[in-house]
Amino acid sequence: MESDKKEPENIKYRAIQKAIANGGALIKRLMIFSRRIESELGPLNLNQEILQMAELLKRTLPKMINIEVRLADDLRTIKADSVQLEQIMANIGINARDAMPEGGHLVLATENVSLDEHFPSTHVGATPGQFVRLTITDTGHGMDKQTLSRIFEPFFTTKQDGKGTGLGLAMVYGIVKSHKGYITCESECGQGTTFSIYFPVVCEKPGINQTQDEAEPRHLGGAETILLVDDDKAILASEKEILEAHGYTIFSASTGEEALQVFQSERSCIDLVLLDLNMPGIGGYKCLDEILSIDPQAVVILASGYLGAGMERKCLKSGAKGFIGKPHRFDKMLTKIRQVLDKTEKMSIPV
Repeated sequence: MESDKKEPENIKYRAIQKAIANGGALIKRLMIFSRRIESELGPLNLNQEILQMAELLKRTLPKMINIEVRLADDLRTIKADSVQLEQIMANIGINARDAMPEGGHLVLATENVSLDEHFPSTHVGATPGQFVRLTITDTGHGMDKQTLSRIFEPFFTTKQDGKGTGLGLAMVYGIVKSHKGYITCESECGQGTTFSIYFPVVCEKPGINQTQDEAEPRHLGGAETILLVDDDKAILASEKEILEAHGYTIFSASTGEEALQVFQSERSCIDLVLLDLNMPGIGGYKCLDEILSIDPQAVVILASGYLGAGMERKCLKSGAKGFIGKPHRFDKMLTKIRQVLDKTEKMSIPV
């Protein structure tokens, strides 16, 4: 955050930042797969997701497989979860690899399409409208009609025992349906395979979808006093340093019990509490209850690395004014703090 973007060292910082972001994305994929967190649908441009995935496939698939992208310039915006889109392309890419043991071509293409009233007649549950179509084509050995009719069945696989679970394409089918989309497959023995996936477009303008290392963070500071509560001393120290550098006065505590003592003695000057949920001792929720019993108007943001279904709603319902998932970027933390403080300030102004 403090380095000059023109400095040579900044290239190293950005590489570290990108590696961290990739590690976080991997953990998120694992948690989605184990249903520990909900999918996050939001407006995005499919082209940018494909360009990133193509680079990953180039590093993971055999070099005998040539990967090509053919992207529409005017592609419209869809509402999707970028991590789950990666899962779709990765699963189909792995199947394509197995279908081309001697090498071949894998093509990922996008285009805007308009589905008319004839499409629903051959696709149960489909509706006419505007869609973005992703096609993934390989030049592999293809499939016969009997195999093709069963490819989306859970646990159906043509691979040898121990080589596949039969869940890859079933998962792809489920993800596409959760995005309110449609998927079709065309294949013939010796003629390769083409998957066509249709995502409904949304009205938003095409998403820029900057990667985290490309995005320009907006660092917002203030002059308020904040109580930081986290049992991880490294996190506590780094957040304290960042917030103080942006003008805030900081009290800190590493347990819920210590936080209550600080809040009790300094509550007249504490404007906001940033409280970790998963702590030894009384824990975050109990600490929040105690803080609100001391001062029902206390402004608290809860932070947690566990992002289970309805987690944010649960936190807000418990009396917190905001929620932030961990790990988070400092600019995201600063923005959330500023948003909550500004909103609270507006609500407290007499009309």
